[in-house]
Amino acid sequence: MILVSHIRQFVFCPRILYFYTFCDIKPVYPEYVNSGSQYHNKQNELFKNRKFIKFKLPIIKAHSNLYLQDSSMQGVADLVLECQNEIIVAEFKNQTKPILNKGTKMQLIAYSKLASKHFNKPFSKIMLICGNNLKFKIFNVKSDDLAQFDNIIGKINKMLNQELFPQSCASIAACMQCEFKNYCDDRE
Repeated sequence: MILVSHIRQFVFCPRILYFYTFCDIKPVYPEYVNSGSQYHNKQNELFKNRKFIKFKLPIIKAHSNLYLQDSSMQGVADLVLECQNEIIVAEFKNQTKPILNKGTKMQLIAYSKLASKHFNKPFSKIMLICGNNLKFKIFNVKSDDLAQFDNIIGKINKMLNQELFPQSCASIAACMQCEFKNYCDDRE
């Protein structure tokens, strides 16, 4: 079963998922991971009093830290907005602007697929929320995004089933922030 958070990491660099899955290594996390965890903890505390009126969406209920699972994936979504005719999955990011990278997009699509099954409602949008004042941006999910997601899941399953050590596609800058940089030795 694929952890949804590993999808984002696979997009960042496939070797991260390989190291988590097949190697008994305790990763050394960069400092920004700790600040991101603190940010999520603060958002969880603030969630209790939030009404999300500024989103201007027909929200029936907001679900925080919702565990979702099907036969192929599992994970905990930061926020699932259950609307009248759809669901919108949101990710809290400790950044100043809601900039959506490919890994986060694929992670949000995975959570959206799981939430769509859970609530029996479709999805066509995903959301990033930044900062304590809930800066947000809603992104449309296109058919190309869904095809790209299916392609990535296929690559993940192939790597997991065949236990293949993947090529690294990461840049030097990406390698410098990786928790496995001392084990991969891909960049000098």
